[in-house]
Amino acid sequence: MKNLKILVVSNGYIEDMMACQIIKNLREIDASIEFKALPIVGEGRPYISENIEVLGPCKNLPSEGLVHFSIKYLIKDIKSGLINSLIKQIEVIIKEGRKSDFIIVVGDIFLCALCGFFSGKKIIFAATAQSVYIRKIDKLNLWLTKHFAKIVFPRDQATTDFFKKFNIPAIYFGSLAMDCVEITDENFNLPEKKKVIGMLPGRRKDAYEKIECLIKIIDETIIESEKKNYEIPIFIISISHALSLDKLSRITNKFGWKLEKGKKEDEQHGIIGYLIKNLNKVIVSDRFGDVIKKSNLVISFSGVSNEQAIGLGKPVITFPVKNNLYPWEYFVRKQRKLLGNFVFTLPFDKKLIIEKIFSILGDTSIEEKVKKIGIERVGQKGAAKKTALYIKAQFLDPYMKGLYKNKI
Repeated sequence: MKNLKILVVSNGYIEDMMACQIIKNLREIDASIEFKALPIVGEGRPYISENIEVLGPCKNLPSEGLVHFSIKYLIKDIKSGLINSLIKQIEVIIKEGRKSDFIIVVGDIFLCALCGFFSGKKIIFAATAQSVYIRKIDKLNLWLTKHFAKIVFPRDQATTDFFKKFNIPAIYFGSLAMDCVEITDENFNLPEKKKVIGMLPGRRKDAYEKIECLIKIIDETIIESEKKNYEIPIFIISISHALSLDKLSRITNKFGWKLEKGKKEDEQHGIIGYLIKNLNKVIVSDRFGDVIKKSNLVISFSGVSNEQAIGLGKPVITFPVKNNLYPWEYFVRKQRKLLGNFVFTLPFDKKLIIEKIFSILGDTSIEEKVKKIGIERVGQKGAAKKTALYIKAQFLDPYMKGLYKNKI
């Protein structure tokens, strides 16, 4: 009996991570399945780390996948070879898509339609980029979804219900984004009742500017805490492996903070090092999920990390930096629609931000409120396993038994 061949296509770093979660769970169910991946945006590093064969031209373009935000990014990407890359990727879809038994797409409807059109197959579609909370799904989107998708796994229940009204096969299992949050329940050796502020600068090229802003907020929070005789909260900065510790050290040194690398026992607790200034200490960690879980409040800048924080029941503060990679007002509108009132969007005004920090930390009921909206708007962990089980039972098993005579 031949092994099943599945082509997985995604268009963004977080989409690559979500796709890997589905693949990992399918591999646990059936280790004989052969996977190949085509990342449309970036180098596909999550696939490489999972030993999945990566196809096509893999190139980091100037927009870092944010081309839809600005014509400026589109022009830069075109100059850097966007069109040539897309042509080659389409060639991969035609060749590998037609050879594969199934195609799984994780991303937006454009990618689903692209794969469906050039492969001639119906797509198993994890629709991670659209929600009725953000905007109404238009007729063209509905037609493309109905025409090219065999099944849709939307990002929330409300969008699933909307698709079903138009007889589009859709089922909701939860948030794939939440499956990308690894939690080990590390507590960073912190005392139980201390207030903790988690800081997530992200992994894109503007992360260093965000770190600079975060250091200013830390300094101001310490000053105001001492003025008001409040207990100074503990700060934990989550640093992506994509960022340089040397550059972090140079940035924080400008504000009087010295980076000390963690000892062996610190590393066992997810602590890369500490930023130290006078008697104050900031933890630097690479355990993104544990930073969110341990925090009472998260300061974050990425749409997905905001969703993950809300999904874990943590209120979020976000603000613009000078060189945002995306239009701030658009981002704010989208976040408010999707996540409700617990993503607090503020201008970069230290006084306003500090006031909001103290207000949130002083509200003992806020985490329960956030958990409720997190379950409704974002969903819980476990979607990847349920999605994999559904794909296996509804598509792979019948296909192997010969129940599908034609293309899927």
